[in-house]
Amino acid sequence: MHFILPMCLALASSPVMGQVAFVLPMDNSTVRPSYQIDVTDKKTTHLIFPYEIRYADLGSKEIAGEAVEKAGNVFRIKALSSSPFMETNLTVVTADGRLFSFLIHYRETPEALTYDLTKTLLDGAVSKSAKVSSGSQARLADNLNRQGELALHSRRKIRHVGYKAQGISLFLKNVLYKDDVMYLVLGMENSSKLDYDIDYLRTYVKQMKQVGESSATQDVPVEPIKTFDASERVIPRREELTKVIAIERLTLEADRRLIVQIGEANGGRQLSITIGPEELATARPL
Repeated sequence: MHFILPMCLALASSPVMGQVAFVLPMDNSTVRPSYQIDVTDKKTTHLIFPYEIRYADLGSKEIAGEAVEKAGNVFRIKALSSSPFMETNLTVVTADGRLFSFLIHYRETPEALTYDLTKTLLDGAVSKSAKVSSGSQARLADNLNRQGELALHSRRKIRHVGYKAQGISLFLKNVLYKDDVMYLVLGMENSSKLDYDIDYLRTYVKQMKQVGESSATQDVPVEPIKTFDASERVIPRREELTKVIAIERLTLEADRRLIVQIGEANGGRQLSITIGPEELATARPL
């Protein structure tokens, strides 16, 4: 009888018992439900999300899928063969940080080919943290497209930011905002005798850092939410093109500049403009 208590104490203080004490069960509230989708190899299924797609993962090589290039919130998926496969999954993360989970099954004739998730939010309203970090509901596809269209047709208000070289001009026409999204309205003019094929259009923040007696620069990419109209890739000779870059609303410190740069495909005509804190601070509401 005297040996029972020491033995129990020894077991309670053993490493195994210590580890078990820190293992917590998963609460039901932490489990996210999955949507069920049937796909076939004969037709393409489309998923419409409320926000642009930033990440997608297919659980099997039996299916293929990708975000639609000209509609960043639409995902298409299809079976690769007519042979039924074991249940697999699809995971999609959208621009607001929300994760969507799907269970995928093969069905020769699916009942539905289009799933509209724009009115279905897993947590109801967008959380306050999501509004701060991701551009709020302004990133919903319909609102974003409407605001981009308004920005495209806005009157030019800025005339002092631009650069011209070899017959190509890149200039800033306007800076607008709505909620947490900022719209950079760019003008591109080709006065040369050759068409200008746009290879890339990128934005980044350049910061000048003083290191002793010398200085160094640091470039931080700014990923666009969307570009209007991204499909227009050529500035014809003697013509002008307007593009709008939607980015998360930002302000700049005194030693930072927002750079917008375009480059020519198979050519050497590269242009960039520098946007300072003053231009961003005087952005106009849409």
